[in-house]
Amino acid sequence: MNTIAGLDFTDPLTFIISLVLLVVIVFLRYVLLSGAYHWMVSKFGPTFLKHRLLYAPLNHSKQIRRELVLSSYSALIFGVVGMVVLVMYQLGLTKVYTDLNEYPLWYIPLSVIIYLLIHDFYYYWLHKWMHLSPVLRRYHMAHHKSVRTTAFTSFSFHPVESVLQAVILPVIVMILPMSLVAVFITLFLMTLSAVINHAGVEVYPIGKRAGFIRRHFIGATHHDHHHRNMKKNYGLYFTFWDRWMKTEK
Repeated sequence: MNTIAGLDFTDPLTFIISLVLLVVIVFLRYVLLSGAYHWMVSKFGPTFLKHRLLYAPLNHSKQIRRELVLSSYSALIFGVVGMVVLVMYQLGLTKVYTDLNEYPLWYIPLSVIIYLLIHDFYYYWLHKWMHLSPVLRRYHMAHHKSVRTTAFTSFSFHPVESVLQAVILPVIVMILPMSLVAVFITLFLMTLSAVINHAGVEVYPIGKRAGFIRRHFIGATHHDHHHRNMKKNYGLYFTFWDRWMKTEK
């Protein structure tokens, strides 16, 4: 049986304590990263980043409070799914490995890229379906109440949508070999990407020389169009599904 730090996650008490700690870690990671990013945009945006701002930094306490409440639900759900993955790992039901000699080191970044590509595919069609479905759209609208988004919007989802977003993680690690290091890198990139895409400031290169990055990678400008329009730009990390399906603005 696999273990992490000698812990048995199938033990009820260990599971509960680990779950509480994991939920706290997930929520604090979100609050600290989003808060730092939001402070940076509010503090330096109007002066040093003015040419990159999509709109004036939003500091409406009512909207941010709503986003923090929804994000706390998301953190709970993501924590539960994380614990499910840990139990699956312990029972040998995942392809996650801790011995870095099991695969070549170059496979670590490759596995991260493969994960992001699979996740991007899943999210595009899920996201598009949520906009087409009368039933699920009412849940997704909890996220779209933030038309002018902030860094805190990044985790602001209805619990039903959070579940739908999170279930892809255990599915992928069941079929894709990933080192524990690659899993941590992927989780960090997922959080950072969500914050960047919602903060209202374009951090990717702009201008004539930025064609490749702007064409293939989703940034704040690309996702801001989605929050303003809701009928275009459904992608998560990369733009090619929007381009192939002709849903890119």
